[in-house]
Amino acid sequence: MSPFNLLKSILTATALSTFGVGGALVIFSNVQPQRNQRPFMFRTSTLALVSLLALLASAPLCHSQAPQSLMTVIAQWQYPDSKMNGATMSDAATMDSAGERTLQSIQYKTVLTTKDPMPKVIEYYKSKLMPAAGSKTAKPEGKPAPDSGRSVTFHDDSEGRPLAIHVILVNTDKASTTLVISRGATESETHIAWTHYLKL
Repeated sequence: MSPFNLLKSILTATALSTFGVGGALVIFSNVQPQRNQRPFMFRTSTLALVSLLALLASAPLCHSQAPQSLMTVIAQWQYPDSKMNGATMSDAATMDSAGERTLQSIQYKTVLTTKDPMPKVIEYYKSKLMPAAGSKTAKPEGKPAPDSGRSVTFHDDSEGRPLAIHVILVNTDKASTTLVISRGATESETHIAWTHYLKL
C-alpha cells in the first residue's frame, strides 16, 4: 500500500467511525437528558481514535528498505588485495529540472589502488561483469550485479597520452556504477575510482 493510499484509508476509516458513533449519539440525545451529551461525545472521539490506531497498527510499513552499508557495497566491487584510499556514502540528491526531489537515492565512493598492471585490472572486471555467453559456471559469491537486466560499457581513452584511462559503466534499473581505471606512465600503482549510485 502506498503512503497516499494509506493516508486515504486512515481518513476514510476515521470518518466512518465518527459518523457511525455520531449517529448513535444523535439517537441517544433524543431520549437522554441534556446533561448526558458530554460523556457520549467523549466516547465518540475515543472510539474514533482507537479505530485510527488499529488501522495504523495493521497497515504494512511503506518505508524504503534500508541501504547496505558502505563497506558491504565496496566489498562487492573491490579489486583483490587493493588498498582503499578513503570512502564516502552520501545523499545522491536526485532532482528534477525544477530542483525538486523525485526519489530517495544514495551515492557510494572510494578510490582503490593496486600495484598490478592496468591490463590485469581491466581483465579482472571484464571477467566479472561480462561472463562468456552460455556459461553454466556457478556465479561467484559477492558478484556486483546479476547477469540479467543490466548493460556494461567499456571505454578506453589512453592512446597517445601519458596517462592511460579506461572507464567501465554498469547500469541496471535501480543502480549505476562507474569505474575509472587509470595509471600514469611514471606511476607505480593503478588507480580505480569507483562511484555507485543507488535508488532506494
